[in-house]
Amino acid sequence: MTFDLEYWRRRLDDLRREHEVPATSLAVLVDGEVHALAGGVLNVETGVAATPDAVFQIGSTTKVYTATAIMRLVDAGKLDLDAPLTAALPDFRVADREVTERVTARHLLTHTSGIGGDVFTDTGRGDDAVRRYVEECATLGQDVPFEATFSYCNTGFVILGRVVEQLTGETWEEAIGASVLRPLGLDETVTRPEEALRRRWAYGHVPGPDGPRLAPIAMLPRSSGPAGGVVWASARDVVAFARLFLDEGRASDGTSVLAPDAVAEMLRPQVPVAERWSSGDFRGLGWQLDDRGGRRVFLHGGTTVGQRAFLEVVPDRRVAVALLTNGGGSRPLATALYAELLADLCGLEAPVAPGPDLAASARPNDPVVGVYERYGSRTEIRWRDGALAGVDRLVEPLASQLPGVGPVPFELRRSDAGPTTYVARDADQEEWRPLVLFDAGGDRYLHTGGRAQRELG
Repeated sequence: MTFDLEYWRRRLDDLRREHEVPATSLAVLVDGEVHALAGGVLNVETGVAATPDAVFQIGSTTKVYTATAIMRLVDAGKLDLDAPLTAALPDFRVADREVTERVTARHLLTHTSGIGGDVFTDTGRGDDAVRRYVEECATLGQDVPFEATFSYCNTGFVILGRVVEQLTGETWEEAIGASVLRPLGLDETVTRPEEALRRRWAYGHVPGPDGPRLAPIAMLPRSSGPAGGVVWASARDVVAFARLFLDEGRASDGTSVLAPDAVAEMLRPQVPVAERWSSGDFRGLGWQLDDRGGRRVFLHGGTTVGQRAFLEVVPDRRVAVALLTNGGGSRPLATALYAELLADLCGLEAPVAPGPDLAASARPNDPVVGVYERYGSRTEIRWRDGALAGVDRLVEPLASQLPGVGPVPFELRRSDAGPTTYVARDADQEEWRPLVLFDAGGDRYLHTGGRAQRELG
């Protein structure tokens, strides 16, 4: 395999301009060598140029870093993945007593606890931010019943961050630095805004009347750090992190960071996923796992306010690709880039998402019609004017935490992927997103964007 750096530089620049993405940073591991390139501006107001050493927010990709810190504690004999979490975190509580008593680190790593998942409570900038966040979970209810299904849970990873703090005696940021960043030599990864300010750092952007404009906030609260709120990294550092899982847990200098058994367990399919196109066929421990034509790919992405990160690894070719962006049409850019790049380097076909089935007619009593809800979010699907239509809206308490986010209407169609799969498209989007209807434990759920929402009775 060869990597034509100049071709991909031109291709990335073309895609960045086409999709109005202010800046991109790309790193590719191929044939044992990391190639890094960047373009555009980190901030449309200052015009600071993006360079390969610039740091972007990597969002929920951080979850795999937190999972790695957890597995290091398992390796050291300090944590049992399948013991009740209260053995490591005696003061942990959620509203459901059974969940409090039974939930384990494995449940949190695989997003199967059912705990309300999108909680972004700001508990301040102090070193007690994660502890205070977890204390406030004492009144938190369930999005879905315990162990009922995979449903993406940011909250669970903040709780895991608190486990790391409890067992190391350090803040989550200090523990991640000691157990992950420094052993891997990730010198272009930082966990505090004060550290990012010393570097070229990307600001997030949102759509504006004349193109991308600065996002209203620079970062998520410190309390969301273990789930993906505060880590900045260069694309080549993200690839260096991913390489740990290609090298059986060894750093580039040969140092053992994770036991090979721990790496294998993190990459083992643990839980099937209902809506596999955006969330993977299975979940490992931290990692999303895809089966593409019989070939395994492990990956994770991340979204913060105005920034998106993408990481995909093809182990049978030892190829890893990290793309970091700071606004604009980053999703369609990434879709086009990864399809071409992985086909070229790995002979890997891009996954095909479902589209509308033009031959299938919906009807007023279609099974998907109803109201579905999880923590802070409600989806209503109705029959209007001879067609299915829906609206996503925030409800309390998330509505107060994210002011200015209004209802998002969407059109809905039956899909070409089967009778329980639908596709939706927001008014300002070109791409269709899949929704899967399924039953579990006597309840009906709608699964989309990684989250399961239960139908209200």
